[in-house]
Amino acid sequence: NTGSLVQTVIPHRTAKTVAWSNKWSPLNFANQDPSNNTQETETTTDEEETDDVIDNVNNYAVTPIERARILSYRTALGASAFLISVIAIGDGGFLEGTGASIDDFVEQSTSVLPLVAGATLLLCPVPLGTIPLAVVTMGSGLVVLTDIGQYEGVSWCLSMLTLMAVSIREIYYFGVEYKYEAGITLLMLPLMLDYKTHVPFTIPVCALGMAVLAAGKLFEPCKEDLIRSNSEFLAK
Repeated sequence: NTGSLVQTVIPHRTAKTVAWSNKWSPLNFANQDPSNNTQETETTTDEEETDDVIDNVNNYAVTPIERARILSYRTALGASAFLISVIAIGDGGFLEGTGASIDDFVEQSTSVLPLVAGATLLLCPVPLGTIPLAVVTMGSGLVVLTDIGQYEGVSWCLSMLTLMAVSIREIYYFGVEYKYEAGITLLMLPLMLDYKTHVPFTIPVCALGMAVLAAGKLFEPCKEDLIRSNSEFLAK
């Protein structure tokens, strides 16, 4: 009886052991390509996330108030780009030798820029933590408009910080691969924090980036400014 029991149990255990060994053997792992499973899983996950984002954007209904806010934001962004462009023309000396002078226009643009830049940041959908920066920037613009000259440098610096926040917001919402102009602007603005000692030609390059950024907003649906989609509307 003992012998028959041993003969019955041992073959059974041996069969299980062999099956387990085959499953976890190095040869079995060598014949498998785990990267294929990983790539398939990652591809499936990315496609599902992209589809979810597109569905969220497509199903989102923009209210009249939200549309008015987005259009106001884009208008303020265009105005900021225009003011920076005027300042760039004066700073780059593009009119030298032509007999034309826009010095007064440049001075007025420099004074108004803090108000417009602050309004741009205040109107665009951003975290609430950026609102104090927008309000302070607009306040500094009001101070400069009252001809208190010693605060002009402070208001310019705040304007550059505000436009940096706007550029970061654009890159975050739409993706850096679709917002190279915002990246260029973001690289130039820190070099312009001090107007008197800024790096030469940074203002014209910044003006070009902002002009392209503002022009590109004309082709973006309003809902894209409300939902972070990494410019998925371009892939439709």
